[in-house]
Amino acid sequence: MRLSELDPLIPLSNLREELLKLPKGYCFYEQELIEFLSRRRWPENNRRIDRTTFWRWRNDNGIEHQKVFSRLDLLKLCQICDHYRIDGTRSEYLDIMKRKKEVC
Repeated sequence: MRLSELDPLIPLSNLREELLKLPKGYCFYEQELIEFLSRRRWPENNRRIDRTTFWRWRNDNGIEHQKVFSRLDLLKLCQICDHYRIDGTRSEYLDIMKRKKEVC
């Protein structure tokens, strides 16, 4: 499956279901993720997420520096992407992540 084949605004629950259909250990490359996340973040135009933003999103989600990403990494990155698409702020997102860690 290629991410380019999916609707970029697919709900996270539906995306999770699609990803579960993939073989265990299936990975995505950084460039493919950036393209998908860019379409998800700005569906109305051709803007692209720059690498600095992508790295910040990875760091904010505790994703190690790498070039290959898991299905779970993709879901985490889509979650932060959705947060910014609805005009959320970084401090709000970090607070959400902090509360999640406290619950666990």
